[in-house]
Amino acid sequence: MNSRAYDLLGKIDYWLDDNQHIQLSINRYHLKGKNDYVSVTGEREQGIPTTSVKGTPEGEAPFNSVWTTGVTYDNYDLAGMKFNALAYYQDYEALFGSTLSGTFQDPEIAPVGTLYDQSRAVTSKYGTKMSLIKDDLWDDRLKVTLGFDTLFDSSKQDLWGTHRTYVPEVKYTDLSPFVQLEVAPLESVKLFGGVRYEYARLKVDNYQTLAASNSVTVEGGEPSFNKTLYNIAAVWTPIEPLSLFANYSQGFSMPDVGRVLRGINLPGMSVDSFLNLQPIVTNNTEVGFRVEKAPVDLEVSYYKSTSKLGSRVVRQGDVFVAKRQRTEIDGVEAAAGYNLTENHRMKLSYSHMRGRYDSDGDGSLDAKLDGLNVSPDRIIASWSANWTPQWSSFVQANWALSRDFDEEDKDFSGYALVDAAVGYKLPGKRGQLSLAVSNLLDKQYITYYSQSALVKDDRYFAGRGRTLTLGYRIDF
Repeated sequence: MNSRAYDLLGKIDYWLDDNQHIQLSINRYHLKGKNDYVSVTGEREQGIPTTSVKGTPEGEAPFNSVWTTGVTYDNYDLAGMKFNALAYYQDYEALFGSTLSGTFQDPEIAPVGTLYDQSRAVTSKYGTKMSLIKDDLWDDRLKVTLGFDTLFDSSKQDLWGTHRTYVPEVKYTDLSPFVQLEVAPLESVKLFGGVRYEYARLKVDNYQTLAASNSVTVEGGEPSFNKTLYNIAAVWTPIEPLSLFANYSQGFSMPDVGRVLRGINLPGMSVDSFLNLQPIVTNNTEVGFRVEKAPVDLEVSYYKSTSKLGSRVVRQGDVFVAKRQRTEIDGVEAAAGYNLTENHRMKLSYSHMRGRYDSDGDGSLDAKLDGLNVSPDRIIASWSANWTPQWSSFVQANWALSRDFDEEDKDFSGYALVDAAVGYKLPGKRGQLSLAVSNLLDKQYITYYSQSALVKDDRYFAGRGRTLTLGYRIDF
């Protein structure tokens, strides 16, 4: 795809007095294709990736357009407390490329297999985040944070070419008060704990699904959900430089409502009673240790996240749908750093993730999550150096390790990439120049997504080759 994009960010700060501060930020991002390339389907079995050639594709040029605005207010001495408030607003619109997707076919419009169409997503959201902190209690051992978050979201998805409803307008409200405590009963012990209450409400009017989903009429509704979530954590430093940590927390999120609603294909369904719209509640645990003693630092942790009614993204035909099943994801992360000198640092990290789900509803985790739902294991090694006060460099090698899945055609073969960058500080206050090279060795590889998430010739993509980025930065 040949495209043009721009990304503008502006911030204005103003101190009302020594303790009060406000900030306004505005971000405008826009990307639009030039509509002068067409896709050439690859051959997965032969290892030939999908590519593109000059041509005029069907439909309008795809684009992505976002406006984001935020206002922050900080008061560092509000009756001896710290107060922070953020209000934000975002408009998002995206038009996706035209395809012959089976989901878009409708014999009342055109013969099946001939109807090109493209989907458009439109979202408008606003909300607030507020917190009040008191951190000088019990001889500075106790810190208390009170907060309240809000989110109001309105979104829909339609088909641009035929003016059909793909996902009806969904209005979502989320209100979340919380309290968080941090206490240090001993110099070597820190304890954390908190409670968060989540209230969520969806509002959807009656709508009709596409012909590919049997053109059924779905009764709208206004379901609401609430959940009290808890978290607790501890950090213990029995001896310097060793720290042990453990935590437990609960998470709350809504499933991909758009995928759920557009996937309904049975008559008599109602938004109020549809189980797949239930929120995803996760139980998360983590344990590990940390060692920091110059010139070495090391951190190792194990984590696990479980959900009785998780959400798994699967492909059905030409669309992605959400399956609600018991899921579990666990893994290990390790990172080690070594300062060779004051100006040279080496770092090595490893991450391993395993995902499983209950495929047949018998309560056992009998199947592996695929590449749509878990990331590959990785080893990352890097070396950063400051050669002089002006010159600096960075080199990184990234190995995405091979992985087997239940479906053999989704097995991942792995690949290794090398990136590098060099920076130069200009004299005085004239800024800094940088030159970064991604995929330094220009290695051709098939992406993890193309190998292990989708098994389709037209989605068999190679990763980006050697890419040079020249940058200039100045602080004022």
